[in-house]
Amino acid sequence: MVRLNSLLVTVIVGNIISLSSFAANASIHSSGNFTSNGQCEAYQSFRKQTNPDNTQLVNNKQYAIKAINKKDFDWVQILIPNASPAMRWVSKSCGTTQFNSDDLTKSSTSTSTSTSTSLKTSSKSCDTRNDFDSYVLALTWQPGFCEHVNYKGNKPECTAINDGKLNITNLTLHGLWPNKASCGTKYGYCDRYARLDLSASTIKDIAPWMPNFYYQTKFGEYEWKKHGVCQNLDANDYFLTATKLVEKVDASAIGQFIKANIGNNVSTASFKKNLISHFGANAVDRISLACSQGKYLNEVRLNIGKSFNVNNNLQELLESGPKGRPFYGNCHKKIHIEAAGK
Repeated sequence: MVRLNSLLVTVIVGNIISLSSFAANASIHSSGNFTSNGQCEAYQSFRKQTNPDNTQLVNNKQYAIKAINKKDFDWVQILIPNASPAMRWVSKSCGTTQFNSDDLTKSSTSTSTSTSTSLKTSSKSCDTRNDFDSYVLALTWQPGFCEHVNYKGNKPECTAINDGKLNITNLTLHGLWPNKASCGTKYGYCDRYARLDLSASTIKDIAPWMPNFYYQTKFGEYEWKKHGVCQNLDANDYFLTATKLVEKVDASAIGQFIKANIGNNVSTASFKKNLISHFGANAVDRISLACSQGKYLNEVRLNIGKSFNVNNNLQELLESGPKGRPFYGNCHKKIHIEAAGK
Protein backbone atom coordinates (compact mmCIF):
# COMPACT_ATOMS: atom_id res chain seq x y z
CA MET A 1 0.00 0.00 0.00
CA VAL A 2 2.87 2.35 0.84
CA ARG A 3 4.55 1.60 -2.51
CA LEU A 4 1.26 2.24 -4.35
CA ASN A 5 0.79 5.59 -2.60
CA SER A 6 4.38 6.57 -3.43
CA LEU A 7 3.79 5.71 -7.07
CA LEU A 8 0.55 7.69 -7.07
CA VAL A 9 2.28 10.73 -5.55
CA THR A 10 5.05 10.50 -8.16
CA VAL A 11 2.51 10.43 -10.98
CA ILE A 12 0.51 13.36 -9.55
CA VAL A 13 3.63 15.48 -8.99
CA GLY A 14 4.84 14.68 -12.48
CA ASN A 15 1.53 15.74 -13.96
CA ILE A 16 1.53 18.97 -11.96
CA ILE A 17 5.04 19.81 -13.18
CA SER A 18 4.05 18.99 -16.73
CA LEU A 19 0.93 21.15 -16.56
CA SER A 20 2.82 24.01 -14.94
CA SER A 21 5.44 23.86 -17.66
CA PHE A 22 2.76 23.89 -20.34
CA ALA A 23 0.97 26.88 -18.77
CA ALA A 24 4.21 28.81 -18.41
CA ASN A 25 5.19 28.26 -22.02
CA ALA A 26 1.77 28.46 -23.68
CA SER A 27 2.20 30.67 -26.75
CA ILE A 28 1.61 30.62 -30.48
CA HIS A 29 4.66 30.11 -32.67
CA SER A 30 4.98 32.92 -35.19
CA SER A 31 7.56 34.45 -37.47
CA GLY A 32 8.01 37.78 -39.15
CA ASN A 33 9.39 41.18 -38.19
CA PHE A 34 8.71 43.55 -35.30
CA THR A 35 9.71 47.20 -35.88
CA SER A 36 9.94 49.22 -32.69
CA ASN A 37 8.33 52.65 -32.43
CA GLY A 38 10.30 53.78 -29.40
CA GLN A 39 12.27 52.54 -26.43
CA CYS A 40 10.46 49.85 -24.46
CA GLU A 41 11.45 47.26 -21.90
CA ALA A 42 12.21 43.80 -23.29
CA TYR A 43 11.16 41.24 -20.69
CA GLN A 44 12.36 37.72 -20.08
CA SER A 45 8.91 37.15 -18.53
CA PHE A 46 6.14 39.64 -19.29
CA ARG A 47 4.02 38.25 -16.44
CA LYS A 48 6.74 38.87 -13.85
CA GLN A 49 8.13 41.91 -15.74
CA THR A 50 11.69 40.60 -15.34
CA ASN A 51 14.46 42.23 -17.35
CA PRO A 52 17.77 40.93 -15.93
CA ASP A 53 20.06 43.15 -18.02
CA ASN A 54 17.71 46.14 -18.50
CA THR A 55 17.44 45.53 -22.24
CA GLN A 56 15.57 48.24 -24.16
CA LEU A 57 14.35 48.26 -27.73
CA VAL A 58 16.11 50.58 -30.15
CA ASN A 59 13.73 52.98 -31.89
CA ASN A 60 12.90 52.02 -35.50
CA LYS A 61 14.96 48.81 -35.29
CA GLN A 62 13.60 45.57 -36.75
CA TYR A 63 13.59 42.34 -34.73
CA ALA A 64 12.69 38.76 -35.65
CA ILE A 65 9.36 37.53 -34.21
CA LYS A 66 9.36 34.12 -32.54
CA ALA A 67 5.93 33.88 -30.87
CA ILE A 68 2.84 35.72 -29.67
CA ASN A 69 1.20 35.10 -26.32
CA LYS A 70 -2.34 34.35 -27.59
CA LYS A 71 -4.68 34.71 -30.56
CA ASP A 72 -5.66 38.31 -29.81
CA PHE A 73 -2.09 38.95 -28.70
CA ASP A 74 -0.81 41.83 -26.63
CA TRP A 75 2.75 40.51 -26.19
CA VAL A 76 5.26 39.51 -28.86
CA GLN A 77 8.35 37.36 -28.33
CA ILE A 78 11.32 38.60 -30.35
CA LEU A 79 14.99 37.75 -30.75
CA ILE A 80 17.47 40.34 -29.44
CA PRO A 81 20.91 38.85 -30.20
CA ASN A 82 22.89 41.01 -27.76
CA ALA A 83 20.53 40.40 -24.82
CA SER A 84 20.99 37.64 -22.27
CA PRO A 85 18.80 35.67 -22.62
CA ALA A 86 18.19 36.65 -26.25
CA MET A 87 14.49 35.66 -26.40
CA ARG A 88 12.43 38.56 -25.01
CA TRP A 89 8.79 39.60 -24.72
CA VAL A 90 7.71 43.12 -25.66
CA SER A 91 4.34 44.82 -25.56
CA LYS A 92 2.46 44.88 -28.87
CA SER A 93 2.06 48.66 -28.39
CA CYS A 94 5.84 49.12 -28.61
CA GLY A 95 6.01 48.62 -32.36
CA THR A 96 4.59 47.31 -35.61
CA THR A 97 4.19 43.60 -36.32
CA GLN A 98 4.58 42.13 -39.79
CA PHE A 99 3.90 38.39 -39.78
CA ASN A 100 4.93 35.88 -42.41
CA SER A 101 1.65 34.70 -43.94
CA ASP A 102 3.12 31.26 -44.71
CA ASP A 103 3.95 30.76 -41.06
CA LEU A 104 0.43 31.69 -39.98
CA THR A 105 -1.01 29.28 -42.55
CA LYS A 106 1.07 26.42 -41.20
CA SER A 107 -0.48 26.80 -37.76
CA SER A 108 -3.15 24.16 -38.13
CA THR A 109 -5.59 25.42 -35.52
CA SER A 110 -8.54 27.71 -36.08
CA THR A 111 -6.65 30.18 -33.90
CA SER A 112 -4.04 30.74 -36.58
CA THR A 113 -6.69 31.00 -39.28
CA SER A 114 -8.58 33.73 -37.47
CA THR A 115 -5.31 35.52 -36.61
CA SER A 116 -4.25 35.42 -40.25
CA THR A 117 -7.63 36.68 -41.42
CA SER A 118 -7.61 39.47 -38.85
CA LEU A 119 -4.14 40.59 -39.90
CA LYS A 120 -4.99 40.56 -43.59
CA THR A 121 -8.18 42.51 -43.01
CA SER A 122 -6.61 45.17 -40.81
CA SER A 123 -3.57 45.63 -43.06
CA LYS A 124 -5.86 46.79 -45.89
CA SER A 125 -7.42 49.57 -43.83
CA CYS A 126 -4.57 50.81 -41.63
CA ASP A 127 -3.54 53.64 -43.94
CA THR A 128 -6.93 55.09 -44.88
CA ARG A 129 -7.25 58.75 -43.99
CA ASN A 130 -9.74 59.67 -41.27
CA ASP A 131 -10.50 56.00 -40.60
CA PHE A 132 -9.43 56.08 -36.94
CA ASP A 133 -11.37 55.82 -33.69
CA SER A 134 -9.36 57.82 -31.11
CA TYR A 135 -6.17 59.80 -30.54
CA VAL A 136 -3.07 59.18 -28.46
CA LEU A 137 -1.47 62.37 -27.16
CA ALA A 138 2.18 61.51 -26.46
CA LEU A 139 4.04 64.02 -24.29
CA THR A 140 7.76 63.94 -23.55
CA TRP A 141 9.56 64.84 -20.36
CA GLN A 142 12.50 66.19 -22.34
CA PRO A 143 15.25 66.08 -19.66
CA GLY A 144 14.55 62.38 -19.00
CA PHE A 145 14.42 61.60 -22.70
CA CYS A 146 17.60 63.45 -23.64
CA GLU A 147 19.60 62.10 -20.72
CA HIS A 148 18.60 58.45 -20.81
CA VAL A 149 17.20 57.43 -24.22
CA ASN A 150 19.67 56.04 -26.76
CA TYR A 151 18.10 57.81 -29.72
CA LYS A 152 19.53 57.49 -33.22
CA GLY A 153 21.27 60.40 -34.91
CA ASN A 154 21.57 63.97 -33.66
CA LYS A 155 18.89 65.78 -31.70
CA PRO A 156 20.06 69.39 -31.42
CA GLU A 157 17.52 70.19 -28.72
CA CYS A 158 18.99 67.41 -26.56
CA THR A 159 22.52 68.68 -27.15
CA ALA A 160 21.40 72.15 -26.08
CA ILE A 161 19.62 70.80 -22.99
CA ASN A 162 22.53 68.61 -21.91
CA ASP A 163 24.98 71.49 -22.48
CA GLY A 164 22.85 73.79 -20.34
CA LYS A 165 22.02 76.12 -23.26
CA LEU A 166 18.31 75.23 -23.33
CA ASN A 167 16.27 74.81 -20.17
CA ILE A 168 13.05 72.84 -20.63
CA THR A 169 10.86 72.57 -17.54
CA ASN A 170 7.56 71.75 -19.23
CA LEU A 171 6.09 68.74 -20.97
CA THR A 172 6.71 68.77 -24.72
CA LEU A 173 4.93 67.33 -27.73
CA HIS A 174 6.04 63.98 -29.06
CA GLY A 175 2.94 63.63 -31.20
CA LEU A 176 -0.82 63.62 -31.57
CA TRP A 177 -1.50 60.21 -33.10
CA PRO A 178 -4.75 59.14 -34.74
CA ASN A 179 -5.31 55.59 -33.52
CA LYS A 180 -7.34 52.66 -34.85
CA ALA A 181 -7.89 49.86 -32.35
CA SER A 182 -8.01 47.09 -34.97
CA CYS A 183 -4.65 48.19 -36.39
CA GLY A 184 -2.73 48.74 -33.18
CA THR A 185 0.37 50.79 -33.92
CA LYS A 186 0.18 50.01 -37.65
CA TYR A 187 -2.28 52.82 -38.37
CA GLY A 188 -0.43 55.61 -40.17
CA TYR A 189 1.30 56.79 -43.34
CA CYS A 190 -2.00 57.64 -45.03
CA ASP A 191 -0.18 59.75 -47.63
CA ARG A 192 3.42 58.67 -48.16
CA TYR A 193 4.12 61.64 -50.43
CA ALA A 194 2.94 64.26 -47.93
CA ARG A 195 5.12 67.27 -47.25
CA LEU A 196 5.05 69.55 -44.24
CA ASP A 197 4.47 73.23 -44.98
CA LEU A 198 4.01 75.36 -41.86
CA SER A 199 3.75 79.12 -41.53
CA ALA A 200 6.49 80.99 -39.66
CA SER A 201 4.00 82.03 -36.96
CA THR A 202 2.95 78.40 -36.39
CA ILE A 203 6.56 77.30 -35.99
CA LYS A 204 7.12 80.11 -33.48
CA ASP A 205 4.09 78.97 -31.44
CA ILE A 206 5.09 75.30 -31.58
CA ALA A 207 8.78 75.64 -30.66
CA PRO A 208 8.44 76.02 -26.85
CA TRP A 209 6.26 72.89 -26.82
CA MET A 210 8.20 70.90 -29.44
CA PRO A 211 11.80 72.13 -29.00
CA ASN A 212 13.07 70.43 -32.14
CA PHE A 213 11.40 73.31 -34.01
CA TYR A 214 13.95 75.70 -32.50
CA TYR A 215 16.58 74.05 -34.69
CA GLN A 216 15.01 72.06 -37.54
CA THR A 217 11.71 70.62 -38.84
CA LYS A 218 12.93 67.04 -39.31
CA PHE A 219 11.06 65.56 -36.35
CA GLY A 220 7.91 67.53 -37.12
CA GLU A 221 8.03 66.32 -40.73
CA TYR A 222 8.26 62.73 -39.52
CA GLU A 223 5.29 63.16 -37.15
CA TRP A 224 3.22 64.80 -39.88
CA LYS A 225 4.00 62.15 -42.49
CA LYS A 226 3.40 59.20 -40.16
CA HIS A 227 0.47 60.48 -38.10
CA GLY A 228 -0.80 63.93 -39.02
CA VAL A 229 -1.84 63.14 -42.58
CA CYS A 230 -4.27 60.49 -41.29
CA GLN A 231 -6.68 63.13 -39.96
CA ASN A 232 -8.48 66.02 -41.62
CA LEU A 233 -6.92 69.14 -40.11
CA ASP A 234 -4.32 70.91 -42.22
CA ALA A 235 -0.75 70.97 -40.91
CA ASN A 236 -0.99 74.38 -39.22
CA ASP A 237 -4.24 73.58 -37.41
CA TYR A 238 -3.02 70.10 -36.50
CA PHE A 239 0.16 71.27 -34.77
CA LEU A 240 -1.51 74.28 -33.16
CA THR A 241 -4.27 72.02 -31.78
CA ALA A 242 -1.66 69.60 -30.47
CA THR A 243 0.18 72.52 -28.86
CA LYS A 244 -2.98 73.64 -27.05
CA LEU A 245 -3.39 70.13 -25.70
CA VAL A 246 0.21 70.06 -24.41
CA GLU A 247 -0.30 73.41 -22.69
CA LYS A 248 -3.47 72.10 -21.07
CA VAL A 249 -1.81 68.93 -19.77
CA ASP A 250 1.31 70.78 -18.61
CA ALA A 251 -0.83 73.19 -16.56
CA SER A 252 -2.85 70.32 -15.08
CA ALA A 253 -2.16 68.05 -12.11
CA ILE A 254 -0.04 65.88 -14.45
CA GLY A 255 2.44 68.64 -15.23
CA GLN A 256 2.28 70.03 -11.70
CA PHE A 257 3.19 66.68 -10.13
CA ILE A 258 6.14 66.20 -12.49
CA LYS A 259 7.49 69.71 -11.99
CA ALA A 260 7.06 69.52 -8.21
CA ASN A 261 9.26 66.42 -8.20
CA ILE A 262 12.08 67.40 -10.58
CA GLY A 263 15.27 65.72 -9.42
CA ASN A 264 13.40 63.34 -7.11
CA ASN A 265 12.50 59.67 -6.99
CA VAL A 266 8.75 59.08 -6.77
CA SER A 267 6.50 56.04 -6.75
CA THR A 268 4.22 55.43 -9.71
CA ALA A 269 1.50 54.56 -7.18
CA SER A 270 1.73 58.03 -5.58
CA PHE A 271 1.63 59.66 -9.03
CA LYS A 272 -1.50 57.70 -9.94
CA LYS A 273 -3.15 58.41 -6.57
CA ASN A 274 -2.51 62.13 -7.03
CA LEU A 275 -4.10 62.14 -10.49
CA ILE A 276 -7.13 60.12 -9.36
CA SER A 277 -7.77 62.78 -6.69
CA HIS A 278 -8.00 65.40 -9.46
CA PHE A 279 -9.58 63.54 -12.38
CA GLY A 280 -11.16 60.36 -11.00
CA ALA A 281 -10.17 56.75 -11.63
CA ASN A 282 -12.09 56.51 -14.91
CA ALA A 283 -10.12 59.33 -16.52
CA VAL A 284 -6.79 58.07 -15.15
CA ASP A 285 -7.44 54.71 -16.85
CA ARG A 286 -6.69 56.65 -20.06
CA ILE A 287 -3.20 57.73 -18.93
CA SER A 288 0.03 55.72 -19.06
CA LEU A 289 3.70 56.41 -18.39
CA ALA A 290 6.84 55.44 -20.27
CA CYS A 291 10.33 55.20 -18.77
CA SER A 292 13.88 54.61 -19.96
CA GLN A 293 15.41 51.54 -18.34
CA GLY A 294 12.16 51.31 -16.41
CA LYS A 295 13.19 54.04 -13.99
CA TYR A 296 13.62 57.41 -15.76
CA LEU A 297 10.37 59.11 -16.76
CA ASN A 298 10.47 60.18 -20.40
CA GLU A 299 6.85 60.18 -21.58
CA VAL A 300 3.19 60.47 -20.59
CA ARG A 301 0.51 59.22 -22.99
CA LEU A 302 -3.16 60.14 -22.90
CA ASN A 303 -6.00 58.50 -24.85
CA ILE A 304 -8.68 60.91 -26.03
CA GLY A 305 -11.70 60.59 -28.31
CA LYS A 306 -11.68 61.10 -32.05
CA SER A 307 -14.10 64.04 -32.03
CA PHE A 308 -12.62 65.87 -29.04
CA ASN A 309 -13.15 69.55 -28.28
CA VAL A 310 -9.82 71.15 -27.47
CA ASN A 311 -11.64 73.63 -25.19
CA ASN A 312 -12.98 70.88 -22.91
CA ASN A 313 -11.28 70.33 -19.57
CA LEU A 314 -8.74 67.53 -19.32
CA GLN A 315 -11.02 65.13 -17.47
CA GLU A 316 -13.63 65.41 -20.24
CA LEU A 317 -10.96 64.87 -22.90
CA LEU A 318 -9.70 61.73 -21.17
CA GLU A 319 -13.14 60.29 -20.57
CA SER A 320 -13.89 60.66 -24.28
CA GLY A 321 -11.09 58.20 -25.11
CA PRO A 322 -10.69 54.42 -24.77
CA LYS A 323 -8.90 52.70 -21.90
CA GLY A 324 -5.24 52.08 -22.60
CA ARG A 325 -2.37 50.12 -21.13
CA PRO A 326 -1.84 50.20 -17.33
CA PHE A 327 -0.89 53.56 -15.80
CA TYR A 328 2.65 52.45 -14.92
CA GLY A 329 3.33 51.41 -18.54
CA ASN A 330 6.86 50.04 -18.64
CA CYS A 331 7.95 51.94 -15.52
CA HIS A 332 9.12 50.43 -12.25
CA LYS A 333 7.43 51.08 -8.91
CA LYS A 334 9.94 53.87 -8.25
CA ILE A 335 10.91 56.31 -10.99
CA HIS A 336 13.20 59.33 -11.27
CA ILE A 337 12.14 62.66 -12.74
CA GLU A 338 15.28 64.04 -14.33
CA ALA A 339 16.33 67.69 -14.18
CA ALA A 340 17.59 69.44 -17.32
CA GLY A 341 21.33 69.38 -17.85
CA LYS A 342 21.97 66.77 -15.14
